[in-house]
Formats: sequence, structure tokens, C-alpha cells
Amino acid sequence: MVERDLRSGDLELDRLMAEFQASSQEFSEVIGKVGDVVGQAESTDGKIRVRVSSSGQLVGLHLDPRAMRLGSQELAGAIMELSRRATDDAARRLMEVTRPYLEGDRPKDDRSRDDRRGDAWERRRR
Repeated sequence: MVERDLRSGDLELDRLMAEFQASSQEFSEVIGKVGDVVGQAESTDGKIRVRVSSSGQLVGLHLDPRAMRLGSQELAGAIMELSRRATDDAARRLMEVTRPYLEGDRPKDDRSRDDRRGDAWERRRR
């Protein structure tokens, strides 16, 4: 991102622009980290390995030649199960990457957003 002198003469506007610039840079870094997330799973005997992207898309499949001795149904089932496990691994890793950036956005109370919206709606109706 290109650094610019954001001085407008208005202290509050300058402060807001500096915060926006810092947030934009942080957001770009998070997006880069998310793109690097890969989930993996491996069969217990190591003959089948699966890798998926952060969105769960298959990006790698390794089949040891000995895995081909399995029946087609058994091999397909093993690949499907490993794909699910790799997707779970990717989701866990994605949460690890994004959690520090999301924790500040949590509601201050335990009520859901819908409950708080309902409260706001009731206040407006009065």
C-alpha cells in the first residue's frame, strides 16, 4: 500500500484517516494469511494424503501405489473421509489466523445480535 501524507488540517479527520489506513493495512495482511491456510489429513498408514485450501477446495492428493490395492469403494471412502478431516483442519487453522482480528468485534454482552436489534426496535417504537 502506498504511504501518503494525510494531513488535512482537521485533527479529527487526520486521526480517522490514520486509523483507516492502519486498518486497511491490517486487513490486507489478514487476507494474505487466509490465502496461505491449508488443511491436511493423512491416513493412519500414510498411504493417502489430502490437502485443501482455506475454502475446502482440494489442492493436493497423494496416493501411495500401495493404496491402489484397496477396493475402489474403500479408496473413495478413505479419500472422502480425509477430505472432511482436512477441511476441518483448514477451518481450525483459519480460526487461529483470524481470531486475533475478530475478538475485538465480539458483542460486549452475551445476547445475540438479533436480541439487541429487537431491543433497539422496541426503543424506537416507544
